[in-house]
Amino acid sequence: MSRWLALLPEAALVVTGLLIFAALMSDRHRERWARRAAELGGVLLLLACLLTLGRSVEVFWVTYRVDVFSQYVKLAIAVGFLVAVFIVRDGAGQRDDARGEIFFFLLTSASGLMVMASAVEAVALYLGLEIASFSLFVLVPLRDRFPLGKEAGLKFLVVGLAASAVTLFGLSILIGLTGTTKLDEMAEVLPALAGAPAALFGLALFLSGFLFKLALFPFHFWAPDVYEGASHGVAAFVATASKVAAVALLCRLLALTQLTGTALVTALALAAAISMTLGNLVAIVQRDLKRMLAYSAIAQAGYIAVGLVAFTHDGLAAALFYAVLYLLMNAAAFLVVARVGADGANVSMDDLRGLHRRSPLLAATLLLALFALAGVPPTSGFIGKWFLFRAAMSEGWWWLVLLGAINATVSVYYYLIVIKHAYLLPAEGEEKPVALTFGDTALCYGLSAATLILGVWPTLLYDWASRAAANLP
Repeated sequence: MSRWLALLPEAALVVTGLLIFAALMSDRHRERWARRAAELGGVLLLLACLLTLGRSVEVFWVTYRVDVFSQYVKLAIAVGFLVAVFIVRDGAGQRDDARGEIFFFLLTSASGLMVMASAVEAVALYLGLEIASFSLFVLVPLRDRFPLGKEAGLKFLVVGLAASAVTLFGLSILIGLTGTTKLDEMAEVLPALAGAPAALFGLALFLSGFLFKLALFPFHFWAPDVYEGASHGVAAFVATASKVAAVALLCRLLALTQLTGTALVTALALAAAISMTLGNLVAIVQRDLKRMLAYSAIAQAGYIAVGLVAFTHDGLAAALFYAVLYLLMNAAAFLVVARVGADGANVSMDDLRGLHRRSPLLAATLLLALFALAGVPPTSGFIGKWFLFRAAMSEGWWWLVLLGAINATVSVYYYLIVIKHAYLLPAEGEEKPVALTFGDTALCYGLSAATLILGVWPTLLYDWASRAAANLP
């Protein structure tokens, strides 16, 4: 019985799904009841993840593993789901007939991400990826009164299906070469095939599906359009929880392969360099805040890849650590976007003018989130980048670290442009205060406090990330 208690998070997902489904069947106030069910389910999911932190079991014929690594990732996904539900609030920006369904599809996407975190069998891993992806394919085009939303949804679907097909093709090559679908058994065979072009080709194709979710160059083209075209809550989930899962799966797969010194490592390093540079340079000219955050995400993916390139325990731990920090920083930024654009419309730079007078708390939350994304001390973004760069430098990637430091400096420029609009420029016309609920206020204080505390005292989280990385084969 105790081994099945390790599956409490999955049980919480099932219960929450049933509650949301039952709420959507009601005739009156279906959106409100669906939101309440999602909020309650998110809290239960967090508690279930916390209760199973110390457990380590394998179930379903050793295809599904619960351990320190999986629970670290699941807890981050649960936080991302709960924050996205609060950001969605009444579903503003979503089509009227889909305002309740958004909570159900966010939950199913979170379910797929959690399956990915525990799956140690390639087919189960792929199925988790598909469950997580298809739910988002449905949500993105359901944007209301925004024609580009349908276009963004179509682009997301087409590019996502192409990435899925490439991933499946790479998986079929790896299964053919190794003769197994178990990731642990693949890990015993792949190091001997390190010089085989077929193995490198298959692994590169298999990894492409997760690099697509991370939005690392050259798999980044979907991100700006999807961030801009999706409603605020959907964009927040794409930018937070799915990124953590992508980083975690890349850590697991790269730890299994042990292909240090191969052409794959060089290709990943070049992708990191281009991603950082491209994302930061293009973000400078953006006027839509969500589109700017999309290019920022491309640059942040490059920073994370710097840690992955190290191919060491410290590098993987730094990547896992920074992924959770990025979730918190980005969640704070998207919360501000959602409340400034409470009518569901996209937020431009000009919409932020005078924000420090209309809502001092939102302005301060935005300032702290952007400083953290830029890596300004003493925020968590600074210490997170320091861990990533330290791991890469210890393996001799000095040019990549130097380029990362230069790009981090460049990013300060466009983040300061946003802060200038929020603090230094007067509002155009009447200054209307931004309405915040008690939950909004608590979330602003919570995310801001986490960003500062983890910057000053990173061992709270880094030690856990280090144990999760050590648990990888």
